[in-house]
Amino acid sequence: MMKHLVQKMLLSVISLILMWSDYTTTAEAKTAEYENIITQAEGFGKPERLFDKDRGTYSTAKEDACINLSYEEGIQSIYIEFDRIPDSWSLTDTESGETVYCGSYGFLHEYVDVASAFGREPEALSCELQLTFPAGTVIADVYGFSEGELPGFVQIWQPPCEEADLLLFSSHSDDEQLFFLGMLPLYAGERGLQVQVAYVVQHFEVNKTQNHVRPHEQLDGLWVVGVRNYPVMSEFPDLYAESKDRETALTQAKKVYENAGYSYEDFVDYLVGCIRRFKPLVVVSHDLDGEYGHGTHVLCAAALTEAIGYAAEDTYVIQGDETPWQIEKLYLHLYEENPIVMDYDTPLEHFDGKTAFEVSREGFDCHKSQHWTWFYKWIYGTEARPILKATDIRSYSPCKFGLYYTGVGADEACNDFFENVKTYGMRYEEQARMEAEKEAQRLKEEAEREALEKAEAEKAALEKAEREKAEREKAEAAELQKELEEEKAEFERERKQKLTWGILLLCVITVSAISLLIWRKRKH
Repeated sequence: MMKHLVQKMLLSVISLILMWSDYTTTAEAKTAEYENIITQAEGFGKPERLFDKDRGTYSTAKEDACINLSYEEGIQSIYIEFDRIPDSWSLTDTESGETVYCGSYGFLHEYVDVASAFGREPEALSCELQLTFPAGTVIADVYGFSEGELPGFVQIWQPPCEEADLLLFSSHSDDEQLFFLGMLPLYAGERGLQVQVAYVVQHFEVNKTQNHVRPHEQLDGLWVVGVRNYPVMSEFPDLYAESKDRETALTQAKKVYENAGYSYEDFVDYLVGCIRRFKPLVVVSHDLDGEYGHGTHVLCAAALTEAIGYAAEDTYVIQGDETPWQIEKLYLHLYEENPIVMDYDTPLEHFDGKTAFEVSREGFDCHKSQHWTWFYKWIYGTEARPILKATDIRSYSPCKFGLYYTGVGADEACNDFFENVKTYGMRYEEQARMEAEKEAQRLKEEAEREALEKAEAEKAALEKAEREKAEREKAEAAELQKELEEEKAEFERERKQKLTWGILLLCVITVSAISLLIWRKRKH
């Protein structure tokens, strides 16, 4: 008995061990493999840089440059970190010979789901792939992944918004994590709104020197704070001008950009183009004084106050023009009229209890190249006076904005950019509800109409049946009457016939009797 019990216990333990082994094997299988993907590059000057997992190194494609990836268990996806905005490139399954074209959006960090790209079922993986790039394409790193959960550094960007709830104009890469701190985690992450970030300058070149760091920091920071729609940027270089006097800062900024071949009107047109393209409900941007007097910030804010009007005018035409668009609100940082104060110190569920302030600090942490600036102490503080929440920031508070323009009335609560504004999601939801109600009303009316038509049809059928019955009974009565009359006529005819025969018979008898009497008299 004891031996049998021990055997059962051993079997149970073995079963548990096997189950745990299966579980851990399954758990391990969920992690995508990329270290063991076989890679080979041709047509690149220094191909080893493509696979060193270091964005600081890069290689430029020559004519007919290609990269080959292979993995016996199949490649689920590809992730490329370009060093410069790429042109379209091709992806070929070398086993099947199928080719598709990628890179249509020009993402600097591009993720490609292989099965989806070839229009296959998710489990239909490719074992050998060839990536072909046009000459001049500059690439930092290339990754191939097996099936499984992707590592955290992979960014799967969505195209820029077609209809943005919120459009943020940020002069530079990092301003969105500083002076607009908290905004992106709150609205893009926590509330899940359609948030579009548009940069006024690009960072591929800074003060006429190529930069290979800040464009990556820009995307990393946005991804950390919950932005998923790819940002856009102008062609304007990052040039510097600064003054505590607004007019002086604006004049200096105009001058440095004019010297580089760009006019103030070029900036206005860029902003107009973005507004018309993204159709934002709410627009947010810099302080009219440029926060600490940065000329580009001042230039952006000044141009934007003009652009919101031009964007709505049919007569204002720009290159690649979109349909005119009227925004509903414009908020400027630190604008003193119609002020609002944002709360960025409340824990957010989407970020596991972190505040919007804390998440934006993590976003700024991605901007390592800027940690030498005074911004670092501005957002983190010092050992003696650490910054622990958004309200601890005293200068250029990221919580303070003013309503510069409104088409939906003044704010009352003064703590939300979307006060009095229905987001696109709310509008489509309301539209769907109204359409559902309209459809329900249509179906109800149709059912009522069908019921009425049925009732009327039944009534008409009943009336017809009764009418036919009456007509039938009338016809039957007429037929009966006819039969009675015919019987009566027949009876009358027979009676007359019988009477006639009776009279004739009586006449015959009478004549015979008289004749007999006469004969007898004569005889006697």
